[in-house]
Order: sequence, then C-alpha cells, then structure tokens
Amino acid sequence: MKHLAIAATVLAALTGCSSTGQSAGTHAPSLQLSATLDTPTDITLSWSGAPADSTSTIVEFATEPEGRYTILDFVSADQQLYKHPDLMPKTPFYYRVTPVLGPASTPVEVKLPAATIFHSVSENTAPDSPTEIAAKSVGKDGVRVTWKDNATDEDGYLLEIKPQGQPTYRVAGFIDPDSTFTELTTLPAERTASYRIRAFHRGTPSNLAHQTTGAD
Repeated sequence: MKHLAIAATVLAALTGCSSTGQSAGTHAPSLQLSATLDTPTDITLSWSGAPADSTSTIVEFATEPEGRYTILDFVSADQQLYKHPDLMPKTPFYYRVTPVLGPASTPVEVKLPAATIFHSVSENTAPDSPTEIAAKSVGKDGVRVTWKDNATDEDGYLLEIKPQGQPTYRVAGFIDPDSTFTELTTLPAERTASYRIRAFHRGTPSNLAHQTTGAD
C-alpha cells in the first residue's frame, strides 16, 4: 500500500503506480489542462472543467507523450493548481489530470491505540460501494482496514482519511483492484480519524500539456 499523507513521501511512494500512454476514452475530455514553465526547472499546472461527480483528481507526468505515466498525487476535486518543482534540466515533461469517480464506503471512526475492532455503523447501498468496513490497531501506530469487495471493474481502491477536526477527506493510500484490506503506519493526526474506502474508476483524462525544462 502507498501512503500519500506527507508531501515529501508522495513521489517516492507513488512511482510504482503508473500506466502507459493516455487512458482510453470515447468522450472528449472535460478537464482542460495547461502547463507553465515558471523557472527553468519549475512547472505549474492549472486546469478547469472537473466533472460534477468527481471526488478527486489524479495528477500524472511522463517524459514522452506516449510514455509510462507516473502518478504525482491525488488532489481534491476542487483543486485546480499543482506545482512540480526542482525538475531535471533540459527534459521534456508531459502531464495529464484525470477525474476520480466511484462510490465510497460509509466511514469507520478510529481512535488509536486501542484493542477494539472499529466498525462502520451503516452501509452505503450504492452499487460497487465497499461494505463491512472494519479497522483495528496494528502495533502502536498502525491500523489495518478491511472491507468487502463489491465492485467488478474498479481501477483500484483509495483509502481516504479525515483527521479529527478537519472538514474534508483526503486520499491517503492507493490499493490494487480486488483487494479487501490494507495496512498503514499512521501519522499523529491520523490516530483519531474517520477512515473510508472508495472503489474508484478513472474518468476521461484531460488533454496532454507539455513543457521542456531549461538549463539549471
């Protein structure tokens, strides 16, 4: 499982979550993406047109237009800006953003450390939604989340966390399709938090945006 909670660990954690080329799609992209070279080695992405039913946005890059795309981050659906700094000089960079679609489970409230097994108090009856969500402590700072896999063609699962006192959920981890559990070592703010699992599908990706970095 890939933990996305600290910005410094996002790139290292997600370099394995890649796909080749542009995702297939029969519809014109609703997301319109542009890339600006702010300095010779810093690029800012901006986009608009996220679908109303998107729950977050995947930001990806490659160094060839039909190359292997690597996930940089999952950002909130209302975010429209992303900075990609300190890049390799004199290198082409291609970007795309893709909406995340699909139902989430009802949350399970977790307070660590505890010997208790935490359960959600209700179920989301939407088709493909994960159900039977449960969480328990693993060691001092770890948590294991389990669920029933009800989806048949998901692109994967997302672990979403809303720490106590925070207004919204954020993506904290990516799990492979057909999975029914995940474990992570929590950050201090994640020890008392709401956890939920989303069976996600990639929507239609944006256009490709391109910039080539300059000399360092």
